[in-house]
Amino acid sequence: MKKTLGILGFFSSLLFFNVSSTLAASLNIEVSDNPKTQTITYQCNIGEKKERIEATYYNADNISLVDFKWKGDRIIAANVLAASGTKYVGEQYIWWEKNKEVTLYDLIQDPEEKNPILCKDESTLLF
Repeated sequence: MKKTLGILGFFSSLLFFNVSSTLAASLNIEVSDNPKTQTITYQCNIGEKKERIEATYYNADNISLVDFKWKGDRIIAANVLAASGTKYVGEQYIWWEKNKEVTLYDLIQDPEEKNPILCKDESTLLF
């Protein structure tokens, strides 16, 4: 009997956590009345191919975020401490902007950060 109740309790808790995850689909953060936004299109070198990424930067007081799509997924990364440039981290990605260039790391595919994806601001490129 105790074993049955334990199993039922376990599955009940899974149901509860599933419902709570569904209810937590949005997040509201209070920021200043005039957050600054800037959208930049980058051209990224992926081996022989080039891929365009549009990134939107949000700056509101002490909150800085970058929002971009990569491989079909939307990534929202938060600013973290960096020795130089501006570094953002979200999910398994590091987005490191410096001098109108971005270095993108995928920590699942490249945990040692040896194969960065290099991206340049398209406004600086000569076509």
